[in-house]
Amino acid sequence: MNHLFPYIERTLLHPGVTIGEQYEALDEVTQLGMAGLTVAPFWVKKFRREMGDTHPATLSTVIGFPFGYQRTEAKQTEIEWALKDGASEIEVVLNTSALFSSTSVWLKIELAKLVALVHAQEKFFTVILESGLLDQDQLLKMIRLAADTGADFIKNSTGFPVGQNVYRYTHESALAFRLAVPKSVGVKLIVDGATEQQMEELVAAGVDRLAIGHQLK
Repeated sequence: MNHLFPYIERTLLHPGVTIGEQYEALDEVTQLGMAGLTVAPFWVKKFRREMGDTHPATLSTVIGFPFGYQRTEAKQTEIEWALKDGASEIEVVLNTSALFSSTSVWLKIELAKLVALVHAQEKFFTVILESGLLDQDQLLKMIRLAADTGADFIKNSTGFPVGQNVYRYTHESALAFRLAVPKSVGVKLIVDGATEQQMEELVAAGVDRLAIGHQLK
């Protein structure tokens, strides 16, 4: 699957992730020429030092993970520190609690503020939607909202268990998500559980990044 490596991001966000596991992932990213490494904010500064400023892979981190219901000001502070620590991409979790409440009007305002903060530093911005919690109308509405506020990428899930909902890859929903996102916006998908053929089909359909939590070696 060498031809897929430039699309794959190794994502290490589970609560028990160890420093050793992250070093192994970095070795994998470097040796196989993967697209990037995604780590928790706590680890950004360390792995920027390890990767240096010229490493071809992106170093991403998550903001408001995993539920997105922090105050906007807290997310702004998280972003500022992540950028200072050397993150090259920022992924922000949509506040679904606000979406399901009468305060949903604030979602667009929040995302616009956060996008502006990241773009001012010439870094990429991803909105993470917990699509398993959304009905089709809500999903399409939030995709439009993320696109309208200037997101560079939209991602289909945190991959984090939410209540009784445990993320499980399904090829049909992954392809449908790509079709729902405007072609002017990049798409990231969590693809743990996908076969090599399915990942090839996703790339052919225009998916930009394939997020994988497990080791490929």
